[in-house]
Amino acid sequence: MCECSKVHLFEVEFKLEGMTVVPTHKNCGFALDEKQADKFQKELVKSWGFEEEED
Repeated sequence: MCECSKVHLFEVEFKLEGMTVVPTHKNCGFALDEKQADKFQKELVKSWGFEEEED
């Protein structure tokens, strides 16, 4: 798991691990942890101009 303190939107790439696509930090090469993945998803949705759905 990625242990970097800050992961920016443009530092994430997607890699195929088995049959799963995993968001990965370009600098360290490790998969994002759950907290980082949630933050990345929110930033991505915001940058695309979509409104977030609230559960």
